[in-house]
Parts: sequence; structure tokens; C-alpha cells
Amino acid sequence: MAILLIPMAALMASTTPSEPIAPGNRKAYCRGEVSAQYETRPMYVTTGKLVKGAKGTTSVSGTVDKGSEGIKKFKCRFDTKGRLIDVMALTPDGE
Repeated sequence: MAILLIPMAALMASTTPSEPIAPGNRKAYCRGEVSAQYETRPMYVTTGKLVKGAKGTTSVSGTVDKGSEGIKKFKCRFDTKGRLIDVMALTPDGE
């Protein structure tokens, strides 16, 4: 029997919380998710305004300072109920 190993970052990125995140908490929630994904502290993550989409979704864009690796752009997307869909990297890492 083979054992499938999945990196923790992949698990965090693919699961959504069972409870919706209140609009006032989505930016902070996004900072926490981004800091975990980019393996840095939330203080190095900057978010913009919460933006409402045409179909009731919301998103938050921002940057994370990775020090010698540079500034990386991202977007956190939330569904119509306020659950995190994903964190999209908007800056290529050259991989």
C-alpha cells in the first residue's frame, strides 16, 4: 500500500473554512493565509481594499515582502458566502 504525502501548503490552499469569514475580517484572514503560504510573518504582508465582484464574490489584493527574493503580488478570493476560495500568486517565481 502506497502512502501519498501532500505538502502542508497544498492542503491549506485547497481547503476552505467551514464557516464564512466576516467582511471586516477578510483582509486579516488573507494576511494570515498569505504569511503561511509564503512562510513569512503577517507584518510583511500588505493588503489593499476588499473588492466586491460582479457575482457577489470578494477579493483582496496585496504584496508580501520576501526580503532578498523581492516583493511578491497576490490576490485572496472569497466566495459569495465569504469562504476563502484560494490565494493566487500574481508574481511569477521563475519556476
